[in-house]
Amino acid sequence: MIKLLSTILLLSGVGSFISCTGNYINTQGLPANIMSFQRKESVYGNYLAGRVAHIRQDYKSASKYYIKTMEKGLVNEDIIGKTYIILASQGDIKNAVKYANQARSNGDKNNFIDVINAVYEFKKGNYTLSRSILGTIKEKTYQNLITPLFDAWTYVGENKYEKAMSSLEPLKTVEEMKTVYNLHAGLISEYFNYNKLAQTYYNTIITDKSEDVSFRALQIISNSMIRNNKKDEAIELVSKYYGASNIKEMLSSLSKKIKQSDSSTELLVNTPDKGASEVFLEIALLFKSIPVGYEYAQVYMAISEYFNPTNDVTKIAMADIFETRSMYKDANRYYDTIKKESEMYYPAQIKKANNLILEEKYDEATEVLKKLLKRNPKNFQILFNLGDVLRISDNQIDAIKYYNEAIETIFYETEKYWPVYYALAVSYDKNNEWEKAEESLEKALKLSNRHPQVLNYLGYTWLKNDTNIDKAASYILEAYAKEPNDGVIMDSLGWVYFKTGDYKNAIVYLEKASELNPQNAVISDHLGDAYWLGGRKNEAIFLWKQALIQKEDAEAINRKTVKSKIKKGINNITAYSLKDEKIIETLKKANEITH
Repeated sequence: MIKLLSTILLLSGVGSFISCTGNYINTQGLPANIMSFQRKESVYGNYLAGRVAHIRQDYKSASKYYIKTMEKGLVNEDIIGKTYIILASQGDIKNAVKYANQARSNGDKNNFIDVINAVYEFKKGNYTLSRSILGTIKEKTYQNLITPLFDAWTYVGENKYEKAMSSLEPLKTVEEMKTVYNLHAGLISEYFNYNKLAQTYYNTIITDKSEDVSFRALQIISNSMIRNNKKDEAIELVSKYYGASNIKEMLSSLSKKIKQSDSSTELLVNTPDKGASEVFLEIALLFKSIPVGYEYAQVYMAISEYFNPTNDVTKIAMADIFETRSMYKDANRYYDTIKKESEMYYPAQIKKANNLILEEKYDEATEVLKKLLKRNPKNFQILFNLGDVLRISDNQIDAIKYYNEAIETIFYETEKYWPVYYALAVSYDKNNEWEKAEESLEKALKLSNRHPQVLNYLGYTWLKNDTNIDKAASYILEAYAKEPNDGVIMDSLGWVYFKTGDYKNAIVYLEKASELNPQNAVISDHLGDAYWLGGRKNEAIFLWKQALIQKEDAEAINRKTVKSKIKKGINNITAYSLKDEKIIETLKKANEITH
């Protein structure tokens, strides 16, 4: 992994793509007194509109306004650079080439200009020229990674098998690229009808236990098996990964497609363009595997889509990039293009629903999941997700129904199922069915190996209900020992001190909780209580007022009670005494460490 990471970082250093994010807008080169020129007002207006769209990640609008800015006469390195990169990231290679070449004539030495030109010429069938253009990039990372793959498929376009295979040779010496080498060697061999040879390359991939096999590789290899009358082997290959996989629905769909296919099935990568698409998909996924690589991944993914707009794996990967950048509408736009018969349809719909939840479009998310449930009536994940969206939208009765239906599908309970019991408990609690909630929490506690969030929920709820004070303190202390920097758990520990009358230490922990979660209404309310009883009444009133306007956990506070405290303060507080000496000693040690 260290070798691969360093390779990607070196590769990312050859081009200035980071401005694609819109997080940093370089205005160097703009006239200092531009706003004073009335005759250039429309120029500045277009630039400003482009800049705002860029920051908002509305790249289509950003490129449109940047182009208008240049058409109005304001042309500089910064604007041209942004424009061709944005256009490329949207798959508009034809226009990206236009502005990239304009940037090059103005002195821009970004290697990505050569990539765009090479891609454009490849698409037009000018394989020799495209190969020559990419070959002008002398950085070793290009020479050792992108160029061998790209050149190989240019030779495929020229119908030169030996040259294509020879171009792939440098990848054999890179340990992390051996799967990529074998996959493309197999694809090229298949394209030239060397099917037995292709199988040897594919077999190397599926028999190498040190390498994970991607879903795309399974699609390609199983496609080859089907066309060579090895349908049973293809089914067996897919089932081999089914048992321990988190993409069971995709594999199940692929297996179903294999069973319905025969040797007349079309070759999956049957044109040079589709081969080039696989090249840029590989590069994009390498960038996507590291946090700093998402901007680059988006551009290369767009190029992959440019060459083959029908590849649903590319669509899913592109949508995932948009999700990472909180561009949920753009992600869902990709998911909506994936057809029902695709292996990617199920994960696309699940992810679409999740995005709608993040946008607080709960009714739409519920509709998506219910439609999916009709196709998969006993699917645990769909039922679980339905429960979640209904719980979040405060429909606890239906949430409880779907959570229980999800639990009924579980064949063998393992640690991975504890979240559904935890979520069910939350819905029971919100529906004022504490006994059932407590039972579900105990189940979640057992399955999760005493997860700190479960410990905290149980402990805090007992405290809130003034029951099991010793046990509550014990659970919260255990949760705190496991997650000492969690603001919610820190709040619970502060509440233990508060409930036992130790307001000085309650303030210490509640202030820390407030620092960790400054917008949490419950923590502000608690800290206000501690301040009041600790003699800091003005600060208490301020915190209570803050609690009323904060959105995080706003539904968990009693607004009427908080307003009453602002007017009258707190009276008649009962402080509880702990009986367990071990707990008392642990709390004392926590104080000593804190102070």
